[in-house]
Amino acid sequence: MRCEDNTVRLCTIKGKRIRSLDGWYNALAAGDRVSVQIISDGEGVIEKLLPRRNVFGRFNEKGGADQAFAANIDMVVCVTSANSPPFRPRFIDRVSVITEQCGVPLLILFNKIDLGSDEHAEARLSVFESLGYRVLRCSALLQQGLNALRESILGKTAVFVGQSGTGKSSIINVLMPGIDRKVAAISEKYNRGKHTTTLAELFFSPEGDIAVIDTPGFRRLAMRNIEPDDLSAYFPDMMPFIGKCAFGASCSHTHESGCAIMDAVQNGIIHYDRYESYLRIRSELERSRQWKKEETGKFRKTPKFRLEDEEGW
Repeated sequence: MRCEDNTVRLCTIKGKRIRSLDGWYNALAAGDRVSVQIISDGEGVIEKLLPRRNVFGRFNEKGGADQAFAANIDMVVCVTSANSPPFRPRFIDRVSVITEQCGVPLLILFNKIDLGSDEHAEARLSVFESLGYRVLRCSALLQQGLNALRESILGKTAVFVGQSGTGKSSIINVLMPGIDRKVAAISEKYNRGKHTTTLAELFFSPEGDIAVIDTPGFRRLAMRNIEPDDLSAYFPDMMPFIGKCAFGASCSHTHESGCAIMDAVQNGIIHYDRYESYLRIRSELERSRQWKKEETGKFRKTPKFRLEDEEGW
């Protein structure tokens, strides 16, 4: 824990758990601000959690609760790759939904440009740019394109998220020499990362002008804390059409006649892949509601999604 006197102390939690975090999978997240009772130069006790401005996290399906990875962030950097592992635009769609919840900017970092790209990836990146999300292209291996990234996160607390193997830790090592985050080669058999980073951790640059939260690689970003009917509000491309459907606010945008959003998809105004992401997330949210225990308000462990659904991201 980094305290106000700039001393890093090993801190324990006073009591068994912080009451304000009851119902969460984890006790604290990287970036949390807390009240600490200083015991010595190297130790302290966390007394309480101070109010969070925002939280980036996911629903932990094994634990059956929301899991926070980062708190009090100023921006989200979604690291994706041109290849190895393959480009997954629907994963970015999910990150964009959570980023919209946080109320902060999203920057998409297209890493490994040294491996080339393709028309599909470039087309989808153009869609993200048209929605106001900034896209930067870089190569951590060749240390290309990272100056623009550094300028973008100066003076901010940025959380780096992405699928395993996209190069988050490698990029942080370039941005912050001396951090020496552990990296590993991609699995040749599955063309995936090996989950080298196992927990979220906050790092400060030696100059103190950058704060970066590195997170574990995600294969799934499950969501449960959005009402299905509210989901379209987190898609900027759908926002202009909300309320213009024949069934008004009660339209689910999945099958109804006279749906303005479905018409926009049909006319090419909303990219079909984005709409497909909406349908998948909404279906997941609706299925989770069916499994919710009415008497406790807690979620049961939901059935595992098929691998092909995961690969479709």
